[in-house]
Amino acid sequence: MEKTIKLDENTYILDMEEIHVITFKLDEDFLKIVDELVKKLGYSNRSDLIRDAIMSYIDYLKENEK
Repeated sequence: MEKTIKLDENTYILDMEEIHVITFKLDEDFLKIVDELVKKLGYSNRSDLIRDAIMSYIDYLKENEK
């Protein structure tokens, strides 16, 4: 993801040429939480929320490296 630009704490611009589709499984209870957060936080879809959550977690890990 070399072509990711962080605009602010919650917004990233991604070069769509570098985007890859991945598939993973979530249990129903967790998916309900994701769907609630999509609505509550104003995301357009699950993918945007999950992408931002992953990017935020990666930033967190980088900031807390020892």
